[in-house]
Amino acid sequence: MDVVLGITAPIFLLILLGFLGVRFQLLPKEALPALSRFVLYFALPAVMVTKISAMDMGVLLNGAYLSVYAIGGLTTFFITVVLAQYVFKADKVAASVTGIGTMMPNSSFIGFPILLQFLEGHVAQAFAMSLMVENIVFLPIALVFTEMMANQKSGLGKQMMIKVAKRIVTNPIILSVFVGVMMSATGVHFPEFVSKGLGLLAQGAAPTALFVIGGSLVGVAIRGSKLRIGLVAVMKLVCFPVVVFLCLGLFPSMPQDLRVAVVVFAAMPMFSIYPIIGGEYGQRSFCASSLLATTVCSFVTISLLLKWVA
Repeated sequence: MDVVLGITAPIFLLILLGFLGVRFQLLPKEALPALSRFVLYFALPAVMVTKISAMDMGVLLNGAYLSVYAIGGLTTFFITVVLAQYVFKADKVAASVTGIGTMMPNSSFIGFPILLQFLEGHVAQAFAMSLMVENIVFLPIALVFTEMMANQKSGLGKQMMIKVAKRIVTNPIILSVFVGVMMSATGVHFPEFVSKGLGLLAQGAAPTALFVIGGSLVGVAIRGSKLRIGLVAVMKLVCFPVVVFLCLGLFPSMPQDLRVAVVVFAAMPMFSIYPIIGGEYGQRSFCASSLLATTVCSFVTISLLLKWVA
């Protein structure tokens, strides 16, 4: 257990430092969006370009990994929607927003830093594939489904798909994956000084991301239905990884590092923009409360998971 805590404790220490830094105004909360953009537009793309460009493209995409991750997330989403609507008596929109929180992990800001410490190989590959599923499968389905529940009209799904498609093609991390793939396929390499510069930039991805997560929790309180918040936390931190683990039985030949990675990514708390998306449907307070509760609880669940898979 000491080895596991040696991995998770530094991660959550940086989250705590981010919280304290903003809480005591050593860093203004207004600076967090800029730090977030630094991670999303510079640091993480630097990681993806440098790692993927050095890979053999024959092993980048693993169909078993993509299938297991997609099945696990979609299964969790629809089970949650049904439970929220018929057991917890939420309306259709609230039920759909509840489901989004259980399907979209924080792969970039928490999952990737943890796997960097836990695994020696396949980290960039697993991260790239997780991002593809989250942005090409999970997010479009979740947003279109929620929009349809909110409006109950035809045509809105297509409009939302256009918006989501624009989001995907302008996502800097997805674009960096594409650039890395093209460089690997063509054998093109950066000059040495560019590679070293990108390497230095990449080192800032994990600590800055974790600091932003902590700072974004300042001012958030647990409000709304405690039972529905608990549902989100349990489905996200327990159900999603359990479904993924069960699906792994269908693919016994998947490399062990990828098997560990897909379960770990599934066990992450939800993405940090969850309150922003929920706010579009009058659920900002509930989503912020769920984000806080799930992130705090994830210290225990992730530690137990890593101890189990170690």
